Amino acid sequence: MDDRHTPMLASRLVRRALAIAALLLPAAFAPSASMATTISVGHSHSCSVADTHQASCWGSVPVQDQAPATVLDVRAGRGFSCALLAGGIVRCWGNNELSQLGTNAPTTAGLGVGGIWRFTQLAVGLTHACALLDSQAHCWGDGSRGQLGAGSAASSEAPIAVVGLSKAVHLAAGQGATCVVQWDGKVACVGLGSELSGGLDEPRVARTVPGITDAREVALFDGHACVLRAGGKVSCWGQNSHGQLGIPAGGDIQRSPVEVTALGAAAKAVAVGNGFSCALLVNGTVKCWGINAVGQLGTALGGAATGLVTGITTATAISAGQTAACVALQGGYVQCWGQGAGWSNGVCGSMGGTYPEHPTSWGPYDDIAMCRFPGSFAPLAVKGLGAASDAGQVLDWAEKAMPGTFQAQASSDPDPGNTQFYLRQYPGGHTLGVNAHGTPHLLYLGPISEGRLLDLGPLDRWLSEARQEEGTKSGMQLQAAPYLNLMPGIAFTDRIPSPCKNFLVPFAIRGGANGLPEGLVATAVRVENSSGTTMELPIRGLGNYPSERLTTETDWVTQRFLQPAQAMPAGMKLETVLSDIAEGCPVAVRSGDEVGVTVLYSLGGRKGQLRTRAKVGAAY
Repeated sequence: MDDRHTPMLASRLVRRALAIAALLLPAAFAPSASMATTISVGHSHSCSVADTHQASCWGSVPVQDQAPATVLDVRAGRGFSCALLAGGIVRCWGNNELSQLGTNAPTTAGLGVGGIWRFTQLAVGLTHACALLDSQAHCWGDGSRGQLGAGSAASSEAPIAVVGLSKAVHLAAGQGATCVVQWDGKVACVGLGSELSGGLDEPRVARTVPGITDAREVALFDGHACVLRAGGKVSCWGQNSHGQLGIPAGGDIQRSPVEVTALGAAAKAVAVGNGFSCALLVNGTVKCWGINAVGQLGTALGGAATGLVTGITTATAISAGQTAACVALQGGYVQCWGQGAGWSNGVCGSMGGTYPEHPTSWGPYDDIAMCRFPGSFAPLAVKGLGAASDAGQVLDWAEKAMPGTFQAQASSDPDPGNTQFYLRQYPGGHTLGVNAHGTPHLLYLGPISEGRLLDLGPLDRWLSEARQEEGTKSGMQLQAAPYLNLMPGIAFTDRIPSPCKNFLVPFAIRGGANGLPEGLVATAVRVENSSGTTMELPIRGLGNYPSERLTTETDWVTQRFLQPAQAMPAGMKLETVLSDIAEGCPVAVRSGDEVGVTVLYSLGGRKGQLRTRAKVGAAY
């Protein structure tokens, strides 16, 4: 046999063996994204919120526990952070010298900003913060550069309705500027940092960005901004001393947006840092341009196209800051690059990283030029937000699927501190592992591959198999009652649709023989129609906790409660169940359709999923 074909054949053999084993277990859906995972990079710290509503921050400003409130988002500034909580409350903590916490009497957890509880979106600049209230931008903190609009000439602890930033569907804040995307697809900004014509004369007056009528979101940091437009186009304006606008570097400030023409694919999100810009593309890759003095572009190993961030192929969210950028990946992992990527000492002291689909590893011992202190020129997994737990779950599943090859190990999850791989070694020289940096892939090394490292594909493909097995063996049961709200109110504005939430999926999970386990958290709901179209819906998170209700053997989703002095109804019992509601747009779903419903959950650091079928109802 031609030796050149041996690795390919070995890869097929391992894939086929695992695939056959997967068929022997319950069938699984396609891999799931961590829909609620957010990412925010500030001046010297970063934050993320997982789909379990747990917030993490790393760097100069630690996260503040907001329990028992449900955290939806956390945004990082310079020396302070703010959290958007369920119910629309915003709380901030950290440095308050410019009233950026929205109060002059901050507490450990942070007080609710302005006593307002209906904020729907949060944005944090370097020294001020903003939130949307009924499509109107309200801002507080530093107003010295006009970023609070005409309502304030200095700092303000009280939220100010920014004149001219209304009818907003998206909000962004930077150094000395605030911008919104409006219903009509236009972008309006206030503040010196917007770099728009006339801003130097009257920075507190809102100005419309010229030539943009199809904006979907806007991003800014210090001195320049970028807009994501319809069709995945990106246009930028402002300072261009490092080529951060996507055109050759020059000293002139561009007061009108110029289109970035070398993306290679449509974009679905944009991020702006100090002197550099990034676009998250529809295929999950990331492309950055601008200054690269400390690795802000993440392109140490290059790629198929100039400017592609090394090894990132399944990004779902992106943010950029002073000297670093980060992405959330499918599965909820976080990877960062640039100065202070993980904001820990000795970033460049690791043994390097392995990035699937790249022929060489990165690290100071392979090529010192690829990692110059204090910047990481290729993505690093953030400690505690890597794939270690999911890697362990997939390796456990592989041991059950192919016990003859991968004998069960007594060890727990792989070492999360490993700088290159999460590994397990088995008798006979077989090794399974997952790379720590870049998009996690399941890897094999051993006699089947004749000692060559085989890439078996993204970890999340295998995690779906492990999740299904976890749910099956749990003994828990799922019931759902999806319905269409046929009177949802105004669903569309002039040109851009408002958030669509007229497809609701109430669900309830009952326990097995030992009852409902403690620590169970539902994270997302997936619905599949009869033609195979799937949609992923976020969970409200307002009732994602166990409650005792009256149930029958066949109905535990209906909310019925035993009243004081009431006798137990015949055929019913008191049972603790976990319930909540997912909501979103009814993509290819009609009243009367039978659909498949899957609830994704987290329990004790492991992920699982439960499946059921239900008929779609209607409500007026």
